[in-house]
Formats: sequence, C-alpha cells, structure tokens
Amino acid sequence: MKKIFALLLAMVSAVGMYAAINSHFTLYLVNDATDKEVTAEVAAGDTYSPFDVTKCSDYAPNLGNVSNIGLYVQYAGRDYMGLKAPELVNVPVVVVTSRQGAANQDYTFYVDFFANHIEDVYLTDLRPDGGGAPEKINLNTISGDEGYSFSLADEDAYEVGQNCVIADRFVLNYDPSVVISLTTNEEGWASFAHDVNVVPVDNSLKMYAGAINGEELSLTQVGYVKANEGVVVKGAANTTYDFKQGTAYGNFSSNDLIGCPVATAVLAGTNFVLAYKNDVTAFYEYTGSEIPAHKAYLNFPASSPAPQRIRMVINQEQAIDNVTLESVKAEKFVENGQIYIRRGNEVYNLQGQIVK
Repeated sequence: MKKIFALLLAMVSAVGMYAAINSHFTLYLVNDATDKEVTAEVAAGDTYSPFDVTKCSDYAPNLGNVSNIGLYVQYAGRDYMGLKAPELVNVPVVVVTSRQGAANQDYTFYVDFFANHIEDVYLTDLRPDGGGAPEKINLNTISGDEGYSFSLADEDAYEVGQNCVIADRFVLNYDPSVVISLTTNEEGWASFAHDVNVVPVDNSLKMYAGAINGEELSLTQVGYVKANEGVVVKGAANTTYDFKQGTAYGNFSSNDLIGCPVATAVLAGTNFVLAYKNDVTAFYEYTGSEIPAHKAYLNFPASSPAPQRIRMVINQEQAIDNVTLESVKAEKFVENGQIYIRRGNEVYNLQGQIVK
C-alpha cells in the first residue's frame, strides 16, 4: 500500500512540475550540404520565474572548421544555447553560417519536444525564401522527420569565407505589437528609454520620471514612457517585461532623466547611472564615455557640485489620471533591526524604495 501511495505521490508531483513548464524543446539546425548539426534547448514557464541567468547555458561557438555552423537564442541581452525563461515572446533565433560558398548555404530547422511540453511554439521567418510576408511556422507540426528548410545565400549579411551571423530573421513567438523588452535588476529596478511612446504589457510594472533634488532623485509615477525621455521602472526582481507602442492615460512629469534610445556619448560634467551596489539600487557615478541604447542617466554640469551617489525617493504616489490623494501621515518603525517608513498601505526603506 505504501508503494502505491508513493507512486501516486510521485505522479502528482510530476504533473505539478510539468504544469509549471509550458514549453520545452530542442531546436536543431542542419546544413543540408554537409549534415553539420547544432542545437539549442529552450524551456519556458512559471518554474523559471523570476529569470535566473545561472540556470541557462551561454552560447559557446565552435567555428574552427570551414563547414562549422552555429545556433543560439537571445534573451535579456545575452546569447544562450540553453535558455530557461519565464516566457517566450519575440525571442530571436540566431544562425551562424559556415564559411562555405553559396551552394552550401541551405539549411533546415528540426525540433524535438520534451514530455513536459504543452503549448504551441511558433517560429516566424521574417524574410522567407522568395520574398513575401513573414512566414509563421508552428513548431509542433514539424517535430520528428519534418522540418523547415531555407537558404541564407541571399542574406545581406552573408559573405563567402566568413562565419556570418543572421540575427534578425528568425523569431520565436513573434508579436509585432511588442517593440522592446527590458530586464530588471536584483531589486526589480531598471532605467529605460525608447524612441517612440511605449507602455508595458504587464501593467503591474511601475514607471517613474525623476527630478534631481540635491542628493536625491525624486520619483513621480507616470503612465507611459514618453519618446526619447528617460525613466526608471520598478517590478519584480530579475524579470523581463515587454513594452508595446502606445500612450497610456495621464501626464508625463517634468524629468531630469536623460533618455538614450540609441547608444549615446555622455554629456560633459559628472554622470550617474542606475546600478545595484552593496545591496542598494541607486544612481552611482559613471566613468564611461557612452550610455548603452535604451538606458537613462543623470548629468551634473561641471559647474555644479555632484554627490557620490543619488538615492531614489518615491513621491507620495497619485493615481496616473492625476486625481489628488488625501495627505497620508508617514510613520517610522523598526523591524528586524531595520528602519522603515509606513505611508498609507505602502512601506519604504530609507532609500525611498517600496519594500512591502
């Protein structure tokens, strides 16, 4: 009887584990001329939320021979040959060609699914052979001996004698309404900028404009990311959020955060970028010469004294439609040796960050 109970318990546990994983498969890339084969394993579901890079395998190129090829997926700014992510939306599938001639640049994608795979996964070819509209392939229908064949000989990036990287043609679960994604840090913060108005797909993500006030950045919640403006966002730790084009309700506040939709040279003076150091997220002095694309920073002109760091303080939050809230008294209290501030239903640490 105990054995039967143990077996049933194991089956229930397995079902629970599988139910938390929606997608799990191995994608194969085969060169039709040489039968050279490379793979990338992809898994997605609540099991991998929040995203943990240590559970993934970075892409390790092996291109020593002229006929060798490469395959990996991109997620949160990194290249993986083994990806475990909370969800798959607009995940680029990157192909690296061999160094052979055009006659040897025909390829086929194959796929094998693991037992815990339960959802359809789509691969979109944005530039199918022969031209025309993007082609959307349900990978579930080409498992086994079926495959999706294509040529890379006519790609602009292809050059004979080179291992050419084709990074903008194949996409997993392509959604054209999602224009960009970002990943938060260990405390759920990130800076952000884009060249068009965007809003988060997940409306639990909070967005803030900032005004410099001495050694503080006073944050005011906004309802969208205004084109070319910088913001900071707050969500769950180490989590990727998607943004789509559009403008939400409410005004965009006056703002000292400098948005960089593209990589941009810093202004003269002292500059600060958002970073997580010594268990605290704040703006710390930046000594680089260029801000990466889709980030924001702060600048103090050379004529102005600059602090060592700039902490963030969230203003008493108002509804995004600018309805004025009644004044709420703040009170300090100590818990587990730490000082916190309670204002209404929110609890803040001394850096002004919501903690409860």
